Amino acid sequence: MEHGYLILAILALLFISIYGYSYIPDVLEKRKEKQLKIEQAELEEARKKESLIKKELRDETLNKSLKRSAEIRMELQQLELTKKNKTDLLEEELNQMKVDKMKKQQAG
Repeated sequence: MEHGYLILAILALLFISIYGYSYIPDVLEKRKEKQLKIEQAELEEARKKESLIKKELRDETLNKSLKRSAEIRMELQQLELTKKNKTDLLEEELNQMKVDKMKKQQAG
């Protein structure tokens, strides 16, 4: 009977090791799932950062183009004013020349 306890301990150890061996794939699968979740979270965070960077670049480009468009409109308005002022000056000169010519005709 001395060896009976030893045999029972060996049997108990055998059943415990069989249970542990059968439980290992579950533990490994849970670890893989946790690792996949972590990797997916990191990928999602990287995508969000990348999309924010792209959005900032788009906004910056849009702001630059809007600013340039406004500058071009201002320049066009200035050119139109300059053109109008030149035509007004030319008309005034023509009118003045006509007046001078009429005065010469009346005087002469």
